[in-house]
Amino acid sequence: MKVLIFIQWPVQAWSIPDAQADALAVAFPEVEFVRARTLEEAGRAIVDVDVCFAAMLAPAMIATAPRLRWVHSSASAVQGLLPLAELAEAGVQLTNSRGVQAIPIAEHVMGGVLQLSRRFDRTLRAQQEQQWIQHELSVNWPWMLHGQRMTIVGLGTIGLEVAKRAHAFGMHVTGVRRHPDRERPPYVDAVVGADHLDEALTNCDVVVLSAPGTAHTQHLIGAPQLARLNRGAVLVNVARAGIVDGHAMQAALHSGQLGGAVLDVFDHEPLAADHPLWTTPNVVLTPHTAGFRASHWDEVAALFRDNLVRFQRGEPLRNPVDLAAGY
Repeated sequence: MKVLIFIQWPVQAWSIPDAQADALAVAFPEVEFVRARTLEEAGRAIVDVDVCFAAMLAPAMIATAPRLRWVHSSASAVQGLLPLAELAEAGVQLTNSRGVQAIPIAEHVMGGVLQLSRRFDRTLRAQQEQQWIQHELSVNWPWMLHGQRMTIVGLGTIGLEVAKRAHAFGMHVTGVRRHPDRERPPYVDAVVGADHLDEALTNCDVVVLSAPGTAHTQHLIGAPQLARLNRGAVLVNVARAGIVDGHAMQAALHSGQLGGAVLDVFDHEPLAADHPLWTTPNVVLTPHTAGFRASHWDEVAALFRDNLVRFQRGEPLRNPVDLAAGY
């Protein structure tokens, strides 16, 4: 069996460390591993491999890989990174690394919401300026998460971890997911389908976007949806920027319909230095790092190792991707 490893990005955090790639070769001495560091190298190597452990592949590569039977994505998102239609046509199975980033992203969500609710952005600035702003905070009060209504759009692995933490803070949690008929977790108060999105957003105080980026979710949240939120609500996006109409979001921030936002994803990354979001009050910006933590590659590699053993045994693989749905 031959396995191609091609996980290389300009951002070092998303490129597989040499030590992890080397450890796979040690753990599976019967498997031939080949490492590619450029798309051109991957294109040459893929012609005789059985498995790809990759973050992205070009559509034309699939037709040149007659032995390819399985691709495992080092990321959770596959839409736009892997050629889903070509993989489906060739009968190649695709799995992903969903769940690996769920806990760090959920902690990031709650950290961003707490920063806004407790006015930590203002108090940290005051600390740097050596200002005692007790009176200011008694006028512009912090607010509590307890008793607030959170709607999570995309109740998958990330959304469920967010829900656990929001429930622990005493929030009322509504989840929106593709299969609302599945069992409702005890820490989620209500689950609805996408056809009831408007209902789920009505009277919402915090909306968290953790849905996959697909054609169906493009601009899912626009001006009409933002208008349904309670005035002063907070929007959190740790999914894909395209799920939100950016112009409608900025208009809602300036009008006060949105009282704040926690944003980890943007239409163009890195965010341009002159983008108005940098200076918009009550906005927490992070550079697409919600999933960052030191153990990331340990967990991604462990998932791939487990699936590789299953593949060798002919057992069902973890995290299969619905190629038609895109996640």
